[in-house]
Amino acid sequence: MRDTVSIHEGWTDTRPEDVDYDPQAIRRLDDHYADLIDKGTIQGAGYLISRGGKVFAHRSMGKLRPGEDGADLKPDSIRKVYSITKAITTVAIHQLIDRGELYLKQSASSILTEMDTGKHRDITIFHLLTHTSGLRGDPGFYTEPYGLPWFEWAVRELKEKGHDIGWKKAVLSGPLQNMPGKEWIYSTSSYALLGEIIAKVSGKPYDRYVQEEILEPLGMTKSFFDVPESLCDEVCCTNDWERDNVYKPRMREEDAPPRAGNGLFSTMDDLWKFGQMMLNGGQFGGARILSKRAVELQTTNHLSGVAHYGWGNKQTDYPFGLGWSLEHYDLCSKGTFSHEGFGHCGLFVDPAEELVFVFFAPSVKGYTNESVILPRAIAWSGLL
Repeated sequence: MRDTVSIHEGWTDTRPEDVDYDPQAIRRLDDHYADLIDKGTIQGAGYLISRGGKVFAHRSMGKLRPGEDGADLKPDSIRKVYSITKAITTVAIHQLIDRGELYLKQSASSILTEMDTGKHRDITIFHLLTHTSGLRGDPGFYTEPYGLPWFEWAVRELKEKGHDIGWKKAVLSGPLQNMPGKEWIYSTSSYALLGEIIAKVSGKPYDRYVQEEILEPLGMTKSFFDVPESLCDEVCCTNDWERDNVYKPRMREEDAPPRAGNGLFSTMDDLWKFGQMMLNGGQFGGARILSKRAVELQTTNHLSGVAHYGWGNKQTDYPFGLGWSLEHYDLCSKGTFSHEGFGHCGLFVDPAEELVFVFFAPSVKGYTNESVILPRAIAWSGLL
């Protein structure tokens, strides 16, 4: 372990050896993250690993905010987890399916009247969950040099100029990128539409539905869409823009889109509870969140012959579950499912090994193979 980086240990309930895990892998992981911090690749790092429902590693290092003299990143620090929010939204949709209030092949237009057009009527909830709706992808998805802005920003700019068309119409404007079901196009705006569907069907605002039906039952007590002012000093950020635009509480307009694609703040501990619930077949701590069959459905590949050309890929048969990534070619077992988030963070669940791996690797550089792919291999290398 490098002398320049201090390790902070969070709670655990067993030793690595007691769950057939090599403690040397923990040391390798610490050294790897410390080296990345020393090089300036990442600002800090934290991870939590459990096996068989028992947490045996829960550690952090580096800084909570930019600058060497600031507070340290702690195991219970709060971080915006960005696109991991989509996994939460997926579970909310499947709760409504479990309750007989939705079905997967249901046309989204049957709930959202803005989608009742010839162009959008064939888009189903299945298409929105699997990023195959054909709607516009996230900025930079095709590595275009002059991509359109995030739809929230575009709506705000139009409103400031006196053109208030509403966020749903902004999302649905323009041509489809492809016909529904033909191409995997990563779309955060599609998940905003799913958040609106959750609100319409449940009769609760999206944020409140998630709070009451998922976060509270799971005991995710440090997960929020708006961090309480009393906890703002515990929130990790990587630059001034994040601090000023993301982490300061803001008044939300009444017609603002649901934060169903990238809005949740959480901790490694809370994300572990969510991942463990999925590993347990839909239940955790005495609370049943999903049916067992819903978990199986979400974590099974549902795409066949669907292309993925985003972020430099040239795949013609891309596998994807219902809201969960299934694409792992390293040491993870077949059947591992996951979701990652910008900035960078991840939640990985390996049912074959009963392993849950949560990590935060905050960095202004965002995604690097060294901070995302290599640590995952080190974590799985410890399995005995």
